[in-house]
Amino acid sequence: MRKPILTIFVAGVASMALSWVGCASRGPVEGEKVLNHTIERGETLEQIAEDYYGDAGRADDIARFNEISGGALAPGTVIRVSMTPDEMKELHYRKQARAPYNDGLELASRGSYLEATERFQQAVAFDRGFADAWFNLALTHQRMGVLDKAVDEYRKAVKLRPDNVDYRYALGGAFFHVERYRDAIATFEKALKKNPKHRKSQYSLALAFEKTGDTGRARAAWERYLELDSASEWADEARRHVEALR
Repeated sequence: MRKPILTIFVAGVASMALSWVGCASRGPVEGEKVLNHTIERGETLEQIAEDYYGDAGRADDIARFNEISGGALAPGTVIRVSMTPDEMKELHYRKQARAPYNDGLELASRGSYLEATERFQQAVAFDRGFADAWFNLALTHQRMGVLDKAVDEYRKAVKLRPDNVDYRYALGGAFFHVERYRDAIATFEKALKKNPKHRKSQYSLALAFEKTGDTGRARAAWERYLELDSASEWADEARRHVEALR
C-alpha cells in the first residue's frame, strides 16, 4: 500500500510514536466504505493518512475512528480506514500514479532526467494533487535548466502543501536562479515564517537581499544566519559576507 513519500533530497523517514488524548470512536456515515489496513513496521498514522487520503493531517481522523489513544503502532495490527466515494475515486487515481512516480524517482537518482520528467508527468496526469510528484518534476526540470517550468511546478507543489518548508525553499531557489530576486525574497521569508530555524532559507534570503542591493537587510540576514549556524563552512562564508558589508 505504501506510496513512497521520499523525494530525491530525502534519505528516509523516521518513525515516531503518536499520541491522542480523549479520542472518541465513530461509525461510518452513509455512503462510506471501510477498508482494512495492516500496520507495517515503523509505520505511522500520518503515513497511512497520506496513503489513503493524500493528506497526512487526517491522521487524527483515523485515530478517532479506531479509538487509538496513544503509543506506537504495533506491526501486524489491523486498523480501519473509512472513505467516502469521492475519496475512493481519488485513492484509485493515486494508485495509478504510484508506478510512474516510483520509476521517475529511480531514473532521477541515476541522472536520467529527461526520462524522469516523462514519468513524473504521467504521475501528475493520473493524480493532479500528487504534491511530491509535482516537486520532483520541478526538480528534474531545474536540473535540466528548464527553469520557467520548474517555477510553475514548484508553485503547484507549494499550493498543495503550503506548510512544507522544503517546497517553499526550492521555489525560492528557482526564483533566484531566474533572477527574480524579489519573488525569491518573499518566498524565503514565507518559508522562515513557517520555520524560523530553516538555515538554507535564511542563507538564501541573505544572498537575495545582496542581489537587490539592500545591504542593510542583507547584513541583518547574514547575522541572523550566524545565530542559527556558527560552525559550518556556510557560517564561515556568512562571516565573510558580514565583513564585506561593513
